[in-house]
Amino acid sequence: MSQKLVVVFGIGPVGQGLAQAVATSGCDVVLIDDSSEKLQEALGKITQALDSEIARWGLTEGEKKAILGRIRTSTDMKEASKASHVIETIPEGLEVKRELFRKLDGICPVDALLISNSATSTVTDLSHGMTHPERLIGMHFLNPVRKTPVVEVSRGIQTSDASFVNAKRFAKMLDKTVIQVYEYPGLVTTRVFLPMLNQAAKVLNEGIAGCEDIDSAMKLGFGLNMGPFALADQMGIDALLSWMEQLHHETNDNAFLPSKLIRKMVRAGLNGIKTGRGFYRYGPDGRRIDGSGLSIGELSAPAAISQR
Repeated sequence: MSQKLVVVFGIGPVGQGLAQAVATSGCDVVLIDDSSEKLQEALGKITQALDSEIARWGLTEGEKKAILGRIRTSTDMKEASKASHVIETIPEGLEVKRELFRKLDGICPVDALLISNSATSTVTDLSHGMTHPERLIGMHFLNPVRKTPVVEVSRGIQTSDASFVNAKRFAKMLDKTVIQVYEYPGLVTTRVFLPMLNQAAKVLNEGIAGCEDIDSAMKLGFGLNMGPFALADQMGIDALLSWMEQLHHETNDNAFLPSKLIRKMVRAGLNGIKTGRGFYRYGPDGRRIDGSGLSIGELSAPAAISQR
């Protein structure tokens, strides 16, 4: 089946990034959610991201117009009946995702590829109750989707070879390098990154070093493009907390037991770039404000952590 239409369920940062990436590749895409207001907000954020690219001379006004022209929004999940590829990026929750895929199984064309972006639920678990589980596959895209060149692809027990080939072709269209992993909660990137972030948060909370110094140490010491706190802000602290809790439940490994600081930040609404405040502060354009890293002094002052 030719790649004519890609439908994305979920309008968080990853859903927005996928819509932009797919539209940039030349395909039409439909973003689906049950709230028209949230859909318009997501479209506004995609527009803002494109404007940031223009400001960096990475895009022209004409290219921006063409990309936005390929993106539609809808509250009707029957839009998926016309799709060649359907991607689920809704918040983690096994039963909710299962129910979505059961419905899609009855709506989508028989040769459509169904994709889950889940980092913590396995494809085999998600496919429970589907009539055609062979067309469900996991493709874990990391945020920011447009700038991260890797995607983890995992097959369920019943995922067909044809679906796997289709997924690799789709990843190539989006200019992503495929890492094939055996299905297991957390895959590779999430299982390795979360303990690192957890330890970094503990080091910060214990007053050993400041936020920016910890990020600099990890970047310069290990040749990373980005420190753990800057990356966590991009991914969303609330999402990372949810992943930690689920992986701790699944594996009983205390490496995933969330640190007190991460729980405290989520309770205070400091979820990263999307809220304008996480381990760093961010301007309206999503750019980090210099010198805004969470400091030892802030951590020792009551309620300081909740100030925006």
